[in-house]
Formats: sequence, C-alpha cells, structure tokens
Amino acid sequence: MVSTANGSMSILGKLKKQFYSVSLFYEIHVYFAERKLFFAEARKRFAKEKPGHGSLKDYKEAFRKHRVTYSEYMYSYEYWHLNEAERDAFISTSEMQIIYRKLGFQEVREIFHDKVRFLASFRPFVHRWWSMAQSLSFDEFKEKASQFDIIAKPVDGTRGEGIFKIVGSEVTDWRQLYDRLVRDNYLLEQCIVACDELSEFHPSSLNTIRVVTISDKDRCEVFGALLRMGAHGSVIDNTHAGGVYAPINVETGTIDIEAIDSRNHHYSCHPDSGKTIKGFRIPMWEQIKETCKEATQTIPNIHFAGWDLCITKEGQVEIIEGNHAPDFDGGMQAPLKIGVKKKLQQTVINVMGVDPLKLIPIWINRVNN
Repeated sequence: MVSTANGSMSILGKLKKQFYSVSLFYEIHVYFAERKLFFAEARKRFAKEKPGHGSLKDYKEAFRKHRVTYSEYMYSYEYWHLNEAERDAFISTSEMQIIYRKLGFQEVREIFHDKVRFLASFRPFVHRWWSMAQSLSFDEFKEKASQFDIIAKPVDGTRGEGIFKIVGSEVTDWRQLYDRLVRDNYLLEQCIVACDELSEFHPSSLNTIRVVTISDKDRCEVFGALLRMGAHGSVIDNTHAGGVYAPINVETGTIDIEAIDSRNHHYSCHPDSGKTIKGFRIPMWEQIKETCKEATQTIPNIHFAGWDLCITKEGQVEIIEGNHAPDFDGGMQAPLKIGVKKKLQQTVINVMGVDPLKLIPIWINRVNN
C-alpha cells in the first residue's frame, strides 16, 4: 500500500507532468500561430516595399532561430546584414513574451491591464484627477471638463488607439460627447502639464519617460529607459502614432545618442520643434528611478514592468500607466543596434535567481521546419 506521503508526491508529480504538457502544447500552438502570421506579413511587406537588402528566405531562417518579426529583421535590429553570432545577441519580442509568461503572475497582469485598477493600486504615485465616465453624472462631467482639459482613454485600448483630448472651450455638444464617453466605456484623466524642459520638445503631447525595471521582493534594478516624444501635432507620444524616442543612460539620465522612430529614421533634434535631443539630461532623474523602485514594492510579484512617467510643472514625478510586459526594442536595442540578451540574462539571475534564457524552448524552432 502506498503511504500518504508517497501518494501525495505521486499526485503532485502527475499534476506537474500534466501542467508541463499543457504548457508545452500552448507554447507549440503559439509558435505555429506566430509563424503563420509573421510569414504572411513578411511576404506582403517584401512584395510591397521591395527592399534592396534581405530576403524572405533569410527572414524565415531568422524567425526559426530567433522568432523575430519583419520589422525587427528589417528595421529595429537589421538582422538582414548580421551574422548568426550577432543575431543571437538580441532578444526578440516573442522570446521576451515567453519569459513573461513563465515568470509573470496573473494577478499582476490583470492589475496592469486594467487601467482603473492600476490607478487605484498605485494611487500614491498618481496625483491627477481621474474617473470612469459612467461614474459621473452629466453635470459632474461638464463641471470637471470646464475646470481643466481632460484626456479620454478607452479602457481596453492599446498603443494609444482611441485616445483624444477634451478642451471644454471647444465642445459644441456636451450631451453628445458625454453619451459617447459613457457608451464606449471611457476613462477620463486630468491633463497633466509637464515641466517646460519636456514640453518644449512637442507641446501638443505629454512627452513621457519609460523606465523598465526588473525586480523581486526587495530587490530592483532599473534595466533601461527612454524618452518618448510626440510628433506632427499628435496628442500622444506613442511611436505607433508617429512619435520618436531616445534611450536614456540609466546611470546619468542623459540622452547620449540620436532619437529614432519606428522606421529607423534618426533625429539629433526634434523633427517639429527643433529642440536638441542628443545631450539632453532628464530632470529629477534620481527621483524618477527611486519612484519606480518604490512602485515595484506596492503590490507583490512585480517582476518586470515598464513605467510611463512624466515630470509635472509642479515638479512632481507622476506615474501615467504601466506595462507588465514592456518591449525591449525601443530604447534598449533598436537605437544602438546592440543586443541586451546577455545583460538581461545576468540581471534576472542576479535579481531573481533564475536563468531566463533556459525558459525559452529553443527546440520548438526546429519542429516541422
């Protein structure tokens, strides 16, 4: 007869085996789904753009070994002219997503994904007024929108999609606007006025600072950072909306190289304002880093985070929002064309005691190719 202890261990072993099988099946499913999607995009863009370098065949080989997208292959990391050792220095977005899935916690993902829960959870670092539109009466909404400008964000929106600015003096139909905001489940936030040093780059947008942290319990490392600036009159600074970004030297808070956009165009000065980017030093940099480190201790199990912050006109460090799975292309790999895979590996080992590269099932890349 099997003892209770042995029986428990046997059951635990079976559960672990079942979990591994489910996880394995999921990773294989994701791999083939990505391959189908990425190959289709690459075929379409090679045919449309007709680049004078790289090839669809070489892209497919790069994907099989490194899970890169067409944009990573052609623009962000320029895989098309790198040898295998140079390619292996980079960590692709898909590879990072695997690490996030393995080391992330569902509760953290849910809080970061839910804009309202995020603002409530990190209230000590949020000084602006905010509310869901449906929580306000028509009169309350009109009163707030008359007091200050408001940024309206769809709760489920990403990459800046659907965001617009409400300026009370420009509203012609208050009732129609209010009904739309309630119907489409909008989050309303008081417009932040950034410090002059950041506003001067592009006054139409709130130019934010992205800080990426790697943390575990009471340990936290600032891994990378970048300044994001809007362009062409956009009210948001997202690169997907045409914005530009520049990496920040984590140690000094200074921008040491030119800014870049999503198509790999470089800028020593802002394309609209002409304000010099290269050499600019972020104000209050040490306080910004300390704020991010404190934020990682607010809720348990924040292992990776991308914090979007700004410095207000009043001199406060304000957290705008967060991302539990920040991209590693902007500000860390794309501008300098230098991979951070080894740095990432060593930082995660130092902070969490886990080798993240061992979590990537490289053998999947050899399946049915």
